[in-house]
Amino acid sequence: MRLGILGLIGVVHLLLTAALAVDFSRWYTYSEASQLARQEGRILMVYFWSHGCPYCEQMNTFVFSDPAVSQVLERCFVVASVDSQSPEGIPLARQLRAVGTPTFVFLVYGEGSWKETGRLFGSRPRAQFLRELQQVSTQGGSGCG
Repeated sequence: MRLGILGLIGVVHLLLTAALAVDFSRWYTYSEASQLARQEGRILMVYFWSHGCPYCEQMNTFVFSDPAVSQVLERCFVVASVDSQSPEGIPLARQLRAVGTPTFVFLVYGEGSWKETGRLFGSRPRAQFLRELQQVSTQGGSGCG
């Protein structure tokens, strides 16, 4: 009976661990993403977007759908998706100086605070965005570039 209980505890532990595992292909709120990036030692990419923004739609449709872009994002970053007009987004956009959309702010955590390691503004082609992600990851010290 004891072995059965230990086995059951092990299975429950595995299920809970899997349920709590970080999914780097997922995009999070800023608060979730900043906590995960800090815990995992990853670069935080804050993507500011807004409803009706044609350049945001270009990025969403033609760039983020690219498998190579997705792979770099999953491997090197924790992504925060922030509606710049939402209650969370308005003060955060002001704080991080995101004056338009799309804006991408890259942050690394060190010595007790977040430091900006890169910033991109506007829509861009897939290949250019991929190069820029690789440059930011190298500059951010993640070793992913």
